[in-house]
Amino acid sequence: MVRTQKGFTLIELVMVIVILGILAAVAIPKYVDLSSKAGLSAANGVWGASNSAAVINYANNRVNNVAGPAGFITSGATLISAMTTTPDNWTVGANTISSTTGTTATWTITISTSETTTAPAILTKNW
Repeated sequence: MVRTQKGFTLIELVMVIVILGILAAVAIPKYVDLSSKAGLSAANGVWGASNSAAVINYANNRVNNVAGPAGFITSGATLISAMTTTPDNWTVGANTISSTTGTTATWTITISTSETTTAPAILTKNW
């Protein structure tokens, strides 16, 4: 008498579930670590763009002989307006721009020295 198998045995199904569980246990911590690194990389990108915007704004003011504080980077709002594009999920403070990812990481860029006729704004990062 010939028996034909019509499905999977219980042991085969349990083994597949165990293997999937092991793979998930290994993959989830790596994914969480990548998320935090991606957030940090994005914050560093915004910091670089902010510094570039500050220096370009200063150069533009020098070329056009802007003498007054109008157009100078002196606050978070003027820093954001000097940037070509506004970064997503960043909020503007009095002299800062900041972003928070979840409940774990906060990135803040502070204007430590406002722009003058002789020097561009100096920005510091806090993370």
